[in-house]
Amino acid sequence: MTTTIAIFIGLSLAVVFLFFYMFARDKEIDKKFHLISSALEDINQEIYKLQKHQKDNSLQNIENIIAEQLDGILENLVQTLEQSQYKNQEEIQMLFDKISKLETNIKTMSLPNLDVTMNKKDNKEKIKELFEIGYSIEEISKEVGLPAGEVQLLLKF
Repeated sequence: MTTTIAIFIGLSLAVVFLFFYMFARDKEIDKKFHLISSALEDINQEIYKLQKHQKDNSLQNIENIIAEQLDGILENLVQTLEQSQYKNQEEIQMLFDKISKLETNIKTMSLPNLDVTMNKKDNKEKIKELFEIGYSIEEISKEVGLPAGEVQLLLKF
C-alpha cells in the first residue's frame, strides 16, 4: 500500500507540476498575444496615418496641378488680350489719322466748290453750309468777312 500511496502522491505531484507548467506556459502565450495585439494596433494606426497623409498629398497635388494649368491659361489669355489691345490701339490711331486727312481734304476741296456755287447764296446760307461741313465759327467769320458774334447769331436763327 505504501507503494500505491507513493505512486499516487507521485502522480498527484506530476499532475500539479503539469498544471503549474501549463499555467505558466499559458501566461507566456497571453503575454506574446498581448505584444502581438499591441504591435498590430500600432501598425494599423501607422497605416491609417499614412493613408490620410497620402490622401492629403494627392489632394494637394491635384490642387497644385490645377493651379499650374490655370496659371498657364491665364498667362496665355493675358498675352492674347495685350496683343489685341495693342492691335486695336494701332487700328484706332490709323483710323484717327485717316479721319483727320479726310477732314483736311474735304476742307481744301470744298472751299473752291463752295465759292463757285455760293456766289448766288446769301451770307446766312453760306454760314450754315460752312458750319455743317465742319468749319469753326472763327473760320466762317474769316471766310464770310463778318464778326464771330454775328456768325453765331445767324447760326442760332
